[in-house]
Amino acid sequence: MSKRVAILESIFGNDDIERAALEPRGYEVSYHSAHTEEEIIAAGKGACGLLLETVHITGRILDALPEVRVVSRYGVGYDTIDVPAATARNVAVMNVPDYCMDEVAEHAIALMFSLSRGIVAHDRMVRQGGWITERYGVRTLAGRKIGIIGYGRIGHAVAWRAAGLGMDVLVYDPAPLPLAGVRAVFMQTLPELLAQADVVTLHVPLSERTRGLMGAAEFAVMKRDAILVNTARGPVVDTAALIDALHKGLISGAAADVQSTEPLPPQSPLLSAPNLILTPHIAWYSPESQLRMRRMVAENVADFYDGKGDAHIVNKVKR
Repeated sequence: MSKRVAILESIFGNDDIERAALEPRGYEVSYHSAHTEEEIIAAGKGACGLLLETVHITGRILDALPEVRVVSRYGVGYDTIDVPAATARNVAVMNVPDYCMDEVAEHAIALMFSLSRGIVAHDRMVRQGGWITERYGVRTLAGRKIGIIGYGRIGHAVAWRAAGLGMDVLVYDPAPLPLAGVRAVFMQTLPELLAQADVVTLHVPLSERTRGLMGAAEFAVMKRDAILVNTARGPVVDTAALIDALHKGLISGAAADVQSTEPLPPQSPLLSAPNLILTPHIAWYSPESQLRMRRMVAENVADFYDGKGDAHIVNKVKR
């Protein structure tokens, strides 16, 4: 078996962390800047595993790389990988779902505070020479209801923090897991949660089931003074429906760290939508989480070949 692991591409510009994780376990690491199918195939020739960030892995690529048994993606999401194609070829798809739970949870809470307290709007007002005596658009989160859609690792981390702020926790997930120490009410349907929540926060992976999960019908159900926070995936929210809801006042505000198109084009109507806070897909980041992610995504390959790491295999393919 080949023991070369190919990093197809990443924003990090080097393979220092990955090499330190894999070389002591007998693996060789090669770093590439591959983006097209042809470049990916050339970079992956002779490799037993692939590490990738944003490029798409298709059945054609896997057919051209028969020695590859595991594809490991930097991050939680794995929607850039054709998982059915990988499964059909007995290739394991792996991610790192637990490297940034605290970072994303804190970012989501920070966006909730920014919206509920009007932090961004008031900062802009002061910088433009304004001042107010009536405190409009400001309210507290304590005593309000947070609706968490998606109750996995990050949803749990948000629930802990929200409960600590004195919020009532509502949860919607087709397969929810109870969280010890947090008193949560599990809702049977999404509309039921949306109708009651003062804050709605999204923590679901992107799939055909969740694509467009928040659309016009969902915004119509929400409270007029509710806010939406998305730190999951951009396409989970119908962008046009969100913009319409903000302009019509169907919800009081929204914050998004992720978008369907990243980076946002200069002409994006999101940039002029009212009461919308945008951050550049940074919720995952801290210096510590970046190091964890790089180490863990590399260790996934060695763990797979050692018959370990099942918790990070998303399609249940074993060695």
